[in-house]
Amino acid sequence: MKRIRSIFLVGCCITLQAFSQEGDYVSNRATFSPAPSSIALSPDGKLLLAGFTDGSFRVLDPGSLEVSLEVKGAHVKAVTALDMPPKMDFILTAGGKEIKLWDRGGKQVGDFTGHATSIWNADISRDGKHAVSSAFNKTFLLWDVYNGVIAEYMRGHEDVTLAVAISPNDHWIASGSNDHSIRIWDLETREVAFTLQGPPEDVYDVAFSPDGKLLAAASGEHAIRVYDLEARTLVHLLKGHRDAVKRLNFSPDSRYLASASMDKSVILWDAVKGEKIHTYLDGEGLVLDAVFSSDGQTIFSVSTSGNLTCWKVDPEIFVLKYYGQSYREEIDGDSLFHPRGKGEPRKKYQARMEEAAQIRAEIIDKYFQRYLQERAGDPDAQ
Repeated sequence: MKRIRSIFLVGCCITLQAFSQEGDYVSNRATFSPAPSSIALSPDGKLLLAGFTDGSFRVLDPGSLEVSLEVKGAHVKAVTALDMPPKMDFILTAGGKEIKLWDRGGKQVGDFTGHATSIWNADISRDGKHAVSSAFNKTFLLWDVYNGVIAEYMRGHEDVTLAVAISPNDHWIASGSNDHSIRIWDLETREVAFTLQGPPEDVYDVAFSPDGKLLAAASGEHAIRVYDLEARTLVHLLKGHRDAVKRLNFSPDSRYLASASMDKSVILWDAVKGEKIHTYLDGEGLVLDAVFSSDGQTIFSVSTSGNLTCWKVDPEIFVLKYYGQSYREEIDGDSLFHPRGKGEPRKKYQARMEEAAQIRAEIIDKYFQRYLQERAGDPDAQ
């Protein structure tokens, strides 16, 4: 494994950059104190939003993780959710019992109150007109965003309802409850369209795929349930975590799913085939949230250790998953990749390693292109 690390100070956090093969796939990491508690990406993918346990939030560059805006004291408790509408004219934050709106400069422009208990999650519709929010009770709220009022008290569940999301076409609202049901509501009529059998444990998050075909649910059963919304059936039960799964996010192409868990890991899944592809280990803290980059090549996560980590969705991950034996045999069978031999001059060894890195990249690309071709020909991927 080849790793290059550099550690330098940026503001009040430590940023670490690393590049590895068959390793942790960390492309960048910033460690904050107090720790981040939630994370989101702007609709254009150019801004990373992070909420913190002290009630503050920050706007960062997704590549460098440099902070461009910090709003201290935004909430009296941890920021549990953040979002931006497609127009990107404001930032929504949720913490304690309040939802607040902020302009791009960090000035508060709105304040929504209506929850009696601490807010767990919030989501904005793609047209920016509505938002949903959940707290530790049976009823979740539908908001008229630009008028700053409650549009509807969404009643119907029989137990605490923490998981809420609005579909990409703004037609549906999904809600997951501890009553073991997931309800799909019509946003216009505010009535339940249909109900899915939910997990047997507390439901913490629900997420629509960008194409609107799938719905994923995270819960305390240490697994993720994936539903086909057209067929209204469970299609996959994804097992691999060792503790509760707190947050979910689909890749932009709807093919993959990232799950954040209390077992200190993020898992990358093939949501279409129902397969685990790779486990990213934070190792230091419980992972509270995760989100894909706009190009699908990075997963951002936050954990109780204070880490905000950029995990690379590296082609090698797919090569090791699907062609691992052939790939390793090809590497092991070439003397170019052997350790430094006795008496081998340092310059000659360094030159060999540089050539080996290039050849390794070519081998990885060969197998990855094969994976993409086979995936394109898979009828389940259509």
